[in-house]
Formats: sequence, structure tokens, C-alpha cells
Amino acid sequence: MRRKLYEVKTLEEAKKLAVEDFKVNESELTFTIVNEKKGFLGIGGKISVEAVIDADGITRGKEYIQMILDNNNIQGFIEKKVRGNNVEFNVEAGDLNGYLIGKNARSLLALQTLVNIVVNNHYEGEELKTVFVDVGGYKRRREKNLETMAINFAKQVSRTKQKIQLDHLNSYERKIIHNKLSSWKNIKTYSVGEAPNRFLIIEPNFSNSNKE
Repeated sequence: MRRKLYEVKTLEEAKKLAVEDFKVNESELTFTIVNEKKGFLGIGGKISVEAVIDADGITRGKEYIQMILDNNNIQGFIEKKVRGNNVEFNVEAGDLNGYLIGKNARSLLALQTLVNIVVNNHYEGEELKTVFVDVGGYKRRREKNLETMAINFAKQVSRTKQKIQLDHLNSYERKIIHNKLSSWKNIKTYSVGEAPNRFLIIEPNFSNSNKE
């Protein structure tokens, strides 16, 4: 859980600062006065207040996804899986899955970024979570397809000694290909250009140099 110590004049001041810093409702915070310094003749006194987030970030992440569904009038089911610090949410919204995924999965990637922020706003250090958001199993299927494509292109590059440029891949998809081909010693993969016109290159090489 995230915590922070404030040296303030009043408890109310600490509450206001903590709400601003943690970006949560006051009801999600617990406050404890850990020290009190009295001023001369009662003037200039200060207190040390520890603020701790006592809400569960994973629960808040699921609630955030539900809020997105509700705000868009989407009926959907949210499955949650937690393995250690790995948190996975899979949303199933039937015919509206495509709307949540978006073109080139941009909506899905944006959703994952936002949910990751919501979840990890409640943790720090070793408690930070790796958040994975999927819709209708899209990412799992896409990952398998990309890995198959990566292998086929790598074999082609190895055979022809000609590089291949892959367009229209987002950063998540490029990373999948980089990782899949990282053990191939006779080719290398790297990305060039600036988003949204960033491309992935697979070319012959006897060294292993994979960069995103």
C-alpha cells in the first residue's frame, strides 16, 4: 500500500494534501497522527500525519473498467485473474468487443494504460502490479498470430538474405515480434521512425540485437 508522511498544522490540511497527491477519495485513505510538536505558547505547532491508501487497487481497476462500460452503455462481463503481482482483466462484450478494441487495438491499449494507472496508484515498490487488459481474448489470439508471422518472416529473411519491413504494428505488437525472434542468431529486429509511422525491420545478421 502507498503511504506518505505530512508535516502540517492541522489534520484537515493533511487530508487535503493526501487527496491531491494520491488522487483518490478521502474515504480510501487512513490517517494517523504519529507525532505532535507544540509551538511556543501554542503558536506554530505542527503535527506529523501518515496517510495510507487502504483500498484495494485491483478492485478499483475492475470498477474502473465497469465504469467505462456503463458510460458507453455496454453490457459486458469482466473476468479477473491474479497471480502474484500479475493482474489480468478480460472483458467480454459480445458484438461490442470490436468497439472496445478499436482500430489497430488503439482503444484497447489506451484502456490498459488507464487501468494500469488506476491499479498502481494504490501500490508502490515491490507491490506494484503488472496489469494486462484483454477484450474477448483478442490479445491472446493476436499474440499467437504475430508469433507465427514472425517465424515465417524470419525464415524468409534467413533464406533470401533480404530484409522485411512490417508496417501498421503498435508498440505492443512490435514487442511480441522482437521477443519471439530474440534467440535467432542469424537475424536482427529493430524499429525505426516515429509513432504513428514507426516500423519494424527484420534483416539478416549474425548478432542478436533486439531493440524497441
